[in-house]
Amino acid sequence: MLKYGALLFNTIALLIYQFFFADGVTITQKIPSSAKPETEFTVELTINKGSTSGFAKLQQDLPEGFTAVQDDNNGASFTFSNQSVKFIWMSLPSDKEFKVKYKIKVAAGVSGDKTIAGKFSYVTDNVKQSVEIAPSVINIEGPAAVATNTTTATPDNTASNTNTTTATPDNTATNTASTTTAANEPSSITCTRKAPENATGDFTVEITISKGNVSGFAKLLETLPTGFTATQGESQGASFSFNEGKVKYVWVSMPAMPEFKISYKVSVAAGISGNQAIEGIFSYIENDETKKYTIPASIVSVGGSMANNTSATTPDNTANTATTNTVTPTDNSSSTATTNTVTPTDNTSTATNTNNTTPADNSTKNLSATNIPAPQGNVNYKVQIAALRNAVEADKLAVRFNINERIDQEMANGLTKYTVGSHPEYKAARDARETIKSKGVNDAFVTAYNSGKRITVQEALMITSQKWYR
Repeated sequence: MLKYGALLFNTIALLIYQFFFADGVTITQKIPSSAKPETEFTVELTINKGSTSGFAKLQQDLPEGFTAVQDDNNGASFTFSNQSVKFIWMSLPSDKEFKVKYKIKVAAGVSGDKTIAGKFSYVTDNVKQSVEIAPSVINIEGPAAVATNTTTATPDNTASNTNTTTATPDNTATNTASTTTAANEPSSITCTRKAPENATGDFTVEITISKGNVSGFAKLLETLPTGFTATQGESQGASFSFNEGKVKYVWVSMPAMPEFKISYKVSVAAGISGNQAIEGIFSYIENDETKKYTIPASIVSVGGSMANNTSATTPDNTANTATTNTVTPTDNSSSTATTNTVTPTDNTSTATNTNNTTPADNSTKNLSATNIPAPQGNVNYKVQIAALRNAVEADKLAVRFNINERIDQEMANGLTKYTVGSHPEYKAARDARETIKSKGVNDAFVTAYNSGKRITVQEALMITSQKWYR
């Protein structure tokens, strides 16, 4: 009796909170009032999202003895692991209201009242919001499941066996998927890049992804040299984008086949010559963790005859290619048949960022003497703290993250980018980045400028003959 009283109290509290603070997003949960062991039942959730769009996640933690299987995911990726059900949308459905369903199987020996609740998370105005899904109780070993337990809202804030959920800001930064990146650890996935060793004009890059039985969300990010542009080739159901030298393929759910190929076409601007490096990272979810697989650089010599340059990634991050590029993360050197040096990436945890920008010091390019920009003035390093599509006043970021330094703003590709500080040495900028991270800006990273023009950190290091620090 006390348990039901507590649930009723929570329901009424949520209704009152919604009356004063709701922003239009509500969740209705529908489950049977009872079920028997060794049977299954359906959980149906109706999401009224209003005008909300973009990334979202719905998560419910199930009692022991319950297992979940997919039914209707409405465009989301579905996973069930460690008693947690997750629906993840890279972009919410366009309908103002939509439903998702999944089935729960009840194990033998399960009995008593079981509670199912959860949370719906999304991003609006670059702030993460959350909706607590009000708990519903199902009795196991009771009569056949004929009645339903529905969570809705009533205008007079009374509960007619209903629960209403509402969105509340949690004042977090714009990271929308809070997953741990396990970098450089053995994985069941391998990737191979096929690119020409020499190019006299446009050419095609082909990536073969051997994923085994891994499924769900995945992202391929390829970094192209300055002067290279890319257009979509074979996508295998992924969304394609090219921006600021980054080729990006994103899958809400990877193809079912154990191995598949994607491709993109590269155009080279006039005046580009010499050795150019293409690098890539394949990110995916396995065992409820986000992992990344680094594809070693493929060197393309602009000018000359065409030949294949295949770069294969193996679990120990050693690449056996046509020109045998061996990556050594510890001493930043490589010993190859044609001595190509590869600088390791910063193996820190990452998260899916809503502004679709990639930290400049987490991905470096192999540069030859032919494509290092000449210093045009003072080279300096800054720390970027945010990149927002909907700009906010810098003072608000300063207050949120307790930043006392001046915050500079710049516009690039539809984003307002916010940077702090100006350091002649990379090490000082790296130390400033760590200080800012300690204040809660987890995605802060170092950027570099040559007379006010943004360049890669590796280019700046080469221009200034400085050392790279992790």
